[in-house]
Amino acid sequence: MRSVRHTRAFTLIELLVVIAIIAVLIGLLLPAVQKVREAAARMKCSNNLKQLGLACHGYESAHGSLPPAIVSGPGAADWPGLAEFQRNPNVPPASGNDFARHGFLSIILPYIEQGNVLNSVPGGYNFRLNWNDATNQPAAATRIPTYECPSVPGDHLVSPIPSGWSRSPAVGDYWPVTRGNNNSVVWTAMGMSYPGDDGVRGVLTHNRRTAFAAVGDGLSNTIMLGESGARHEGWSGGRQYATAATLGFLGGAWAAESNNIVCAGTQGPVSPGVRPAGKVSTAAHTSAAVSINGWNQGELYSFHPNLCNVVMGDGSVRPLRDSISFAALQRLAARGDGLPTNLD
Repeated sequence: MRSVRHTRAFTLIELLVVIAIIAVLIGLLLPAVQKVREAAARMKCSNNLKQLGLACHGYESAHGSLPPAIVSGPGAADWPGLAEFQRNPNVPPASGNDFARHGFLSIILPYIEQGNVLNSVPGGYNFRLNWNDATNQPAAATRIPTYECPSVPGDHLVSPIPSGWSRSPAVGDYWPVTRGNNNSVVWTAMGMSYPGDDGVRGVLTHNRRTAFAAVGDGLSNTIMLGESGARHEGWSGGRQYATAATLGFLGGAWAAESNNIVCAGTQGPVSPGVRPAGKVSTAAHTSAAVSINGWNQGELYSFHPNLCNVVMGDGSVRPLRDSISFAALQRLAARGDGLPTNLD
């Protein structure tokens, strides 16, 4: 005679207990998964910056100097070094407007094995026309993975499509650090001597090529590039306060000449998701100055918890803690202050 096996169904209470246990386990595992993902994203970010640092040195090997950080209306003293950006090479320039406007990330493209982007349209990318000229727009709308930090939210395209464009410009998250705070009263308030206009500049500077010898503090002691993520939007303290549509200007596009980092510092305290009062410009601002991750509009700003990656002049990549003092950041950003540097 066949035996009959009786099965016992779960009661509702037992099911709820099982579900609760699973929820607790997921809750315990989720932070670990997020940490692993962020560690991988930070590693990818560091590798991107390393490639850009190597590209700068490749440019120097080819040209005998580091590239200009941006080209945006150069002064007469800089015209001879910017001939490839001159609108009409057959007519001597009369003003800075005789030079086309371009950003660092377009200038460096051939040195990260992305020269194909410059030739992606008939006639190629033309450095004698502005980056946003109709001829250059197809290339400027091309996303470049090396220019994008994986921790930054969004799809790295300006949205909505700006007026005069048929496609959205692609954006980047890495920019040249062109100088530290250039207000002498700020340096005095921190007990340091202001190094002057040339000394406060970074390894890369606007409208000018840089020789290695110009970096008096040493390449390994001076910041060359850094993160300022999602600049086409407004972010402060880890939260968004403006979209690309409401920010009020076209920023963040990787080819644009308006993108550089000035380590002036952000006026504190910073309220997450609220536009800060501005950059540090007076002695009174120094005591509450936020050095890193306070504001993404032209300051060092990352989406990595508690740090921001930078590239030093020698091409090495270092994480800067957001606890770094304002004075230490100034010594790292300025190429000729003559003061010892440290990462706090």
